Amino acid sequence: MAMANPDPEIIPEEAIEAGAKVVATGRSDYPNQINNVLGFPGIFRGALDVRASDINEPMLIAAAQALASLVSSSELNEDYIITTPFDLRAMPTEAVAVAKAAIESGVARSPTNVESIRMRTQELTQIIRERYAKTRDLWQRAGERI
Repeated sequence: MAMANPDPEIIPEEAIEAGAKVVATGRSDYPNQINNVLGFPGIFRGALDVRASDINEPMLIAAAQALASLVSSSELNEDYIITTPFDLRAMPTEAVAVAKAAIESGVARSPTNVESIRMRTQELTQIIRERYAKTRDLWQRAGERI
């Protein structure tokens, strides 16, 4: 797993040639992108929704396990070990797991129904996607006029 960005410690092609079966990088132009954009939104949403006093190791482990749960055993292969940042399930699944871990580890100052966190995060995710699509369309139309 070569995480340096934009130039990983080893290019995936070289890693595979050297015998690696699974390769991941921080880059979006290769499979298995490991990037903070997968972690931060869900971690912060879950922590904020329960007013966590800290982001602790159990919360981070819960976030990682939540992301891992989004790839089924039938989908798992060398080029797909982690979901993508565009997976609409990522942030809600991760936020719920982080909130539960915060509650269970005692750092949640405002424990709440985690299902309400899932629903609100799904709504927020959809709003973000819609706004992104509108912005993308505006940029495309602007580019056509230049």
